[in-house]
Amino acid sequence: MNVVILSRAKYCGQQLAGRKQPLMKNLSHKLVTCNTRFRHFVPVLLLVMFVCAPAAAQTNNGGNNNGGGGNNQNNQQNAGGITIDADGVVSLPFQVTQNSSQLNQRRLQAIAAKSLPGDVNQKSEFRKISLVELEKVCRELKAKNQPLPSEVQYLAGLSRIDYLFVDRKHNDLIIAGPAEGFAANAQNRVVGVETGRPPLRLDDLVVAFQSQDRGLVTGCSFDAKTENLARMNEYIHRTNDASSAETAVTRFRTMAQILGMQDVSVTGVPAGSHYARVLVEADYMLKRISIGLEPSGIREIKSHLATLRGGGNSTQRWWFTPLYDAFITTADRDAFQFSGQRLQMMSQEEFVNQAGQRTDAAQTRLSTTKYAQQFTKNFAKLADQHPTFAELQSITDLTVLAALIKKERLEELVGWEHRFFSSETEFLVPEGNIPKQVPTAMNYKQAGRLMICLVGGGVTVNARAVVNQTEFQTSRDQSLDEKLKAASDRGQEKTVRWWWD
Repeated sequence: MNVVILSRAKYCGQQLAGRKQPLMKNLSHKLVTCNTRFRHFVPVLLLVMFVCAPAAAQTNNGGNNNGGGGNNQNNQQNAGGITIDADGVVSLPFQVTQNSSQLNQRRLQAIAAKSLPGDVNQKSEFRKISLVELEKVCRELKAKNQPLPSEVQYLAGLSRIDYLFVDRKHNDLIIAGPAEGFAANAQNRVVGVETGRPPLRLDDLVVAFQSQDRGLVTGCSFDAKTENLARMNEYIHRTNDASSAETAVTRFRTMAQILGMQDVSVTGVPAGSHYARVLVEADYMLKRISIGLEPSGIREIKSHLATLRGGGNSTQRWWFTPLYDAFITTADRDAFQFSGQRLQMMSQEEFVNQAGQRTDAAQTRLSTTKYAQQFTKNFAKLADQHPTFAELQSITDLTVLAALIKKERLEELVGWEHRFFSSETEFLVPEGNIPKQVPTAMNYKQAGRLMICLVGGGVTVNARAVVNQTEFQTSRDQSLDEKLKAASDRGQEKTVRWWWD
């Protein structure tokens, strides 16, 4: 039996050595990529076990493959979500039978109509939120010992940040984008009543500001215990002989039991925050989709397991990095437009020798590269289908927003210090159970005379690098200036609002 083990992902700031050409070369050259900014690592343990076939079979010569196989296409929407118990163990919740999408939408609309102010419940393509006034509202609620209402908790239903405006007239910073009413779905996840996308959250915004105030890199990782990896190596060497398919399956299950619970670590953000939960959940779900334990819900995205064909021993690594088009700005740099799908998936292979030393593979096999490419190409569809990945887009936007404000020194420009956001973590950022452990995930398939098993985990976010390395382009027409003017126009209302359409 041939084995490769990778126990820990590389630090995000390291460059991939020995790469002679971009792994994502078929992506549009117009897109701006930042290869070391937001890496979502899934180090994968690739176990290859030779199986005694009942009849003579051709030898599998291995090498690169065309990424074929895996014709099963499952369009069911994943229920999504994880549970974290009091001991910090991460698991999937019980599956809940859902109504048809139309009936579910009607249910959400009925709940939103009863629980939200009428104007918040209206769909808008250009909802504006004053960050300065939002902080004032939160401060006033704290002073009155009142809880945060849902429209504040979920930023008036804003589902994406498309614009950041500097309102010099009102000494304000304004974010804007599409918005809609929202309600909790059958899995108790708050989502938009029409699109099903989760709205942006105040606590994620506050955590993003706090992390960028301190210049932190945020993320999470799943790591098998060192002693369990040693036991795994010892078991592999003891069972290094040909066997039947049934015995191979039993051995793979034993290996997963030996690896046992993997430690979860969260860095740069409060470990019990919703922001941290999104990191852990996205990593967990990506791993399960990649090894075929969870359907993607997207016809074009199969599992990586489905593309494997044996041959060679290597460790696949996949991670997410931001994928923004260039930021469009005005000549005075008082308006910024966000565009692009926010995230892409990257790939690389490593070899690991018996001593546990890791080196970059001279080439990444075609199946690994193709998997990253198909994931990237269809990520926008995946995020529309999976609230988990939509929320990953959201916290990326919020963290990049905070980094952009800091880089451009926009707080100084409008005289806003956001002290309340920086200091009132207990009031603004509710904490749940802290994720501490996740069970080893394992899957396998028979490929010719081979049994293949995959196991993997990790995420890293470096938003400062995004705004330092992404291109800024000055708008060639007046459209962005007109958007700024529209955002600054708050009508004739005497009462200053923290959001408006």
